[in-house]
Amino acid sequence: NRGMSLVPSPGNAAEIAALVVPFVEQNYGVQLDYSAESLRTLDGIVDDLRRDQRCEALQTLLFSMGCYVGEVLVRQAGARWRSTQELGMGSVASSPIAVEMPDGRGCNPVGRVYRRFQKGREDSLPVFFAAMTGASAAPGA
Repeated sequence: NRGMSLVPSPGNAAEIAALVVPFVEQNYGVQLDYSAESLRTLDGIVDDLRRDQRCEALQTLLFSMGCYVGEVLVRQAGARWRSTQELGMGSVASSPIAVEMPDGRGCNPVGRVYRRFQKGREDSLPVFFAAMTGASAAPGA
């Protein structure tokens, strides 16, 4: 899989995010469209993956999902990709790239997806989106 030889950087985060789209389409029959609503779908898929997979086997897929979450913030909320170093998050981030919100807050969507996978529901992706954008999470999120 050529895509995964990509070294993550702010410049190719969107490309890495895009890798998850065909995976979800082939395995779940759903088209991810980078909407806030699509994070609900992704959230359910992470739950599904938790049932039968070890994290190491899924590292690259989860990373790609994290980039997808970040890309939704970029497209829907005016965020931008930055290196975690630039954002002063290098020591805490599980990823070399993170997202900077328009108000200057940094967030780590990749780390959030890893946590969601490890811990489950309490780290819901729609709730994360709502927290970062100030939008209220859709009912049932």
